[in-house]
Amino acid sequence: MRVVFAGLLLMAFSAPGPKVIASEADGGSTDVSGSAEGTADGGGVVTISVESSMTTAGSGGGDGGGGVTSSSSSSTEVTVAPVCYYKPGDTGAEAVQGIGKVKTQLDLEEKRASARGNKRAKEDHNKIKRQIDKNFPDYESHKDDTQGRWYGRHCDASRLSPGTNPTFKEDLEKERKAFYEANPDQNIWVPAGQQAPRPYISGTRLAKVAWEAVKIPAPTVETNPKVGTQGATLVGMDTWVWATGNTPTSVTAKATAGSTTATITAGSSGLQLSAPDGKASCTGFGIAWHSGMPEGSSPCTISFNRSSAHLGGTTPLTIKVAYSASYTATDGNSGTLPAITTTSTVNLPVAEVQTLTTNHNNPRQN
Repeated sequence: MRVVFAGLLLMAFSAPGPKVIASEADGGSTDVSGSAEGTADGGGVVTISVESSMTTAGSGGGDGGGGVTSSSSSSTEVTVAPVCYYKPGDTGAEAVQGIGKVKTQLDLEEKRASARGNKRAKEDHNKIKRQIDKNFPDYESHKDDTQGRWYGRHCDASRLSPGTNPTFKEDLEKERKAFYEANPDQNIWVPAGQQAPRPYISGTRLAKVAWEAVKIPAPTVETNPKVGTQGATLVGMDTWVWATGNTPTSVTAKATAGSTTATITAGSSGLQLSAPDGKASCTGFGIAWHSGMPEGSSPCTISFNRSSAHLGGTTPLTIKVAYSASYTATDGNSGTLPAITTTSTVNLPVAEVQTLTTNHNNPRQN
């Protein structure tokens, strides 16, 4: 058993019985290994609801997208393990016993130091004793309590996936700072039968978990011209491309844990097109083609310099949409989130004009 108290570096005694173990100089402890699973204590996982809404490019005519914009919303539940929380330590009786051993050892060290002529030992040891009393206020009043416990501030770095998270160190420091500012007490006393301290989820952590939970649909598109029985486009002609269906142009998500709410806003500059033998020029999400629309009026096209015959009859047109995201939270945190890119592929027949029987005056007839 142990009591964790911070701000000091003390030895862990090897004698039988409870141990008083020092932690980090910043006022808490940190694990850098171990499971990221939550427990029933103050570090247990929290279930949160993530509500998201999307504005989509739609279909038909319109400005600024593939067509008439529409919106949709959804909600999902995810679990999140807090990085920093109050971790259960010793009972009241164990704490008194452990602290008593530390103070006894300090008194012995003080006598030895004085015998060696070290005049600062008493002052230094008194500082340590005062820090102990500060970290465990009124601890002696719980000397007979074997059920209630002291809970100490603690951060579990493994919950930030240090092996795969390139910003692990920065994220840990942000989590620690936010938690300590919101919870200034190094240790708190929790009587038997009372709830453990509510897990703390920072706005930054909340936003990242919520953003990972948002499912953005892959883009869908329509093209023109479509000629012949295969609905082919033509070599050397601008092929219009525009977003359809549920292709999002912007995304908003919101999640709440305790008193903290994080709001995420994400948007995209439009479709990104690529294909073998193709040259793309695309701004935004395109506009739908209708009869009578002039050539050159589409902001999103791709032209091919070769038919798809050498590719088995169709050319793979890859469509990507990259979403940049940022967040704000009610605890004062804000920042950017990792970009998300969605991808889809359309197998597009590309034909030479002379191989088709069509109305050459209007190849966009279909």
